Amino acid sequence: MASFTESNNLATLDRQRQSLEAEALALVEELNSHGDPPVGVSGSLVDSEGFPLPNIDAYRVRSLRNRLAIIRTDHKTLMKKLEQALLVAADSSNKSSEEIRARLATKPKPKYDNVTGRWVVKNWDGTVAGIDNGENIMFDDIGKEDVDKLRMSALSLNGNNGAASRSTLTPPTITSTTTSAPVPFHAPPPPRAAIMVEPFAIFDEVAENSPASKAGLKNGDVVLKFGTVHFQNHDNLRAIATTVGEAAKSSMPITVDILRSGAQMRLSLRPQAWSGLGVLGCRVQLYNP
Repeated sequence: MASFTESNNLATLDRQRQSLEAEALALVEELNSHGDPPVGVSGSLVDSEGFPLPNIDAYRVRSLRNRLAIIRTDHKTLMKKLEQALLVAADSSNKSSEEIRARLATKPKPKYDNVTGRWVVKNWDGTVAGIDNGENIMFDDIGKEDVDKLRMSALSLNGNNGAASRSTLTPPTITSTTTSAPVPFHAPPPPRAAIMVEPFAIFDEVAENSPASKAGLKNGDVVLKFGTVHFQNHDNLRAIATTVGEAAKSSMPITVDILRSGAQMRLSLRPQAWSGLGVLGCRVQLYNP
């Protein structure tokens, strides 16, 4: 069991992390609402002829950007300290430090499973999440021809003859839907609405009673599409910040396609002021598989 000192250190580091991330989110949201169009975190403060942009408080913008750069550096340092503290706590509680490292390690991208026709993700222990009996299948074995044949044979013996017919499918595409219920990835898409996508962002720290929470978002939801923003045009998530700012000004909802436990969902998110920070009440960060 971790000592009081170790537990207190972990709690302190985690509070510092939350504080830095909340401040960074507030800074980004202010920068993305400053100016028309917003200058954001990296936009130019002068026009094509070198004159200062009208209605821009250049000093304020530079101050915010400088503080944001400091926060990012401090956050990187803090995360290293937090990781080390977790390993120390694990050692003192007789918990495997290898397990902690595995849980902290960056996960690979979701993988398409030809046998079930679903997208799956990797658990910390190397098994599969997103399909039945995934705890008995290794993520790295998904897609291997010999393993797929054995699994399809097992499914056929159990009376699931439909699995074999999916063995030649290619990873499917997002389809248009107006419901927030999970949509299987192997549902046939309307040809004109199809668009190939990849995960590019992830939701974290979804606050209770926030706009994000009310939309049905949860920690760990992986973003496939955010309004018109996808993996090819998100511009290091700047496009998401711009979309949020525009939606907040116009009081319009944003359609968000997410991946949760191997299933695709479409939610409607309406950015707006609430009792907490920002207009979403959550953090959106790059998805690093």
